[in-house]
Amino acid sequence: MGNLMNTLRSNTLAQAVVSLLFGLLLLVWPGATIVTVIYLLAAGLAISGIASLFSYFRDKSDRYRNGSVLTVGIFYLILALVVFIFPEPIASVGAIVLGAALALCGVVSLVRALDLRQLGGYHWVAGVVPSALVALGGILIIANPFGATSAFVMVLGVVLIVNGVVNLYVSGELHRLVSAPAK
Repeated sequence: MGNLMNTLRSNTLAQAVVSLLFGLLLLVWPGATIVTVIYLLAAGLAISGIASLFSYFRDKSDRYRNGSVLTVGIFYLILALVVFIFPEPIASVGAIVLGAALALCGVVSLVRALDLRQLGGYHWVAGVVPSALVALGGILIIANPFGATSAFVMVLGVVLIVNGVVNLYVSGELHRLVSAPAK
C-alpha cells in the first residue's frame, strides 16, 4: 500500500511541477509560448518526415524499400509545412486539445480530492473547489477556442497554475498519509 501511495505521490508531484511551469510560461509570455509550441510541432513533423525519407532512400534494394515509409515521410513534410504556414488555426485546434486536457486534469484532481474524503477529516474539501474550477476552465476553453487571444492564453496559464497548486496539495496529503505511523 505504501508503495502505491509513493507512486501516486510522485506522479501527482510531477504533474504539479509541469502544470506550474507551463502555466507560468503562458502567463508571462502568452503569444510567444503558443507560437513556439506550434513551431516546435512543425519542426518535429519535419524531422520525422526527413528521417522517413532518409530511411527510404538509404535502402539500395528495391526489394526492401517500403512504399509506406516514403508516403509517411512526404505526409509528415507536407503536414509540417501546413503547420508552419498556418500557426493561428493550428493554435485554435491546440486550444481545444489543451481545453480537453485541462478538463480531464480537473476531473482527475477532483476524483483524487474526493478519494481523500475516505481517509477522514476535512482536508479533501480544499482540493474539490480548485479541481472543479480547473475542469470548468477546460470546458469553457473547449466551448470558445476560436476567440483565443493573449487574455485567453493568460487565463489558461492561471488555470494550469491552479491545477499545479491542487496537485501539490494532493501530493502533500499523500506524503502525510504515507509518513503517518500505521494504526
